[in-house]
Amino acid sequence: MENTKVETQVNAEAKVETKKEIDSEVILQYRNYEVNMDDVTERVKAHYYAKGHKADSIENMQIYVKPEDFTAYYVINDGVVGKVNLF
Repeated sequence: MENTKVETQVNAEAKVETKKEIDSEVILQYRNYEVNMDDVTERVKAHYYAKGHKADSIENMQIYVKPEDFTAYYVINDGVVGKVNLF
C-alpha cells in the first residue's frame, strides 16, 4: 500500500512538471544567414501596423517562411497579406 502512495505522488509531480511552460526559441538557418523566428513575427506585426492597422486588431496570423526568397509572407485576419525580409 505504501508503494502505491509513492508512485501516485511521483506521477502527480511528473504531471505538474509537464504543464510548466517551456522557454523555447526557433532559429532558422539558411546558407550563411540566421534569424530568430520571434523576430520575424515581430517584423510582420510592425509591417501590419505600419499599414495603418490597430495594434489590437490581429485575430489570427499565418507566416510562410521562404528562405530561398529571403522572405516571410504573411496573412493576417484571413485577408491582409504582405511580406517582410527574413534577414
